[in-house]
Amino acid sequence: MSAEPMARNDRNDSARRASMAAHPSNHMPKGPAPLHSPGPHAREPREDDVVPRWERLRLVLVQQGLTDEEARTEVVRIGALEVWDGFASELREHRRAGRQDEANAAAVGLRSMQGATLPILRHPGDVVVARSALNRARHRLRHNGVLLGRLQDRPDPLRRAERAFGILEAFLGLA
Repeated sequence: MSAEPMARNDRNDSARRASMAAHPSNHMPKGPAPLHSPGPHAREPREDDVVPRWERLRLVLVQQGLTDEEARTEVVRIGALEVWDGFASELREHRRAGRQDEANAAAVGLRSMQGATLPILRHPGDVVVARSALNRARHRLRHNGVLLGRLQDRPDPLRRAERAFGILEAFLGLA
């Protein structure tokens, strides 16, 4: 093997290691832990559990000077990040415990949610953009959950995230 292909392999390996180390699931979130950090057998979120908390946060943001739409989209962005953090936490836990199938399912969930908050961040206060971003993430979660369900005997692990995104989408419509 010549020096050039060997150097390319070394660069590829180091790039792969660097990208894996930079993945959000490998890092503990800074600040307090998410309020609803789901465990391996977490139940689906219920609207009456989370909407009052989000409504209080929305009111605080409005009191700090945001418009109602800006506050609503910010709350939705925070809620989506909590769901992401919960799945990243599950992924780390499953990896630590050596549960590869569950870790793969959590990784699929993270991939399905990837990028859902970016349009919300880029267009603060735009409820239509926020609803569209959440809806796309829900469709990806549903589609990938069906595919995962075909591959494993367990219940759909992405259903919980899909339900949470649906509640967030409904929260945008409350006025």
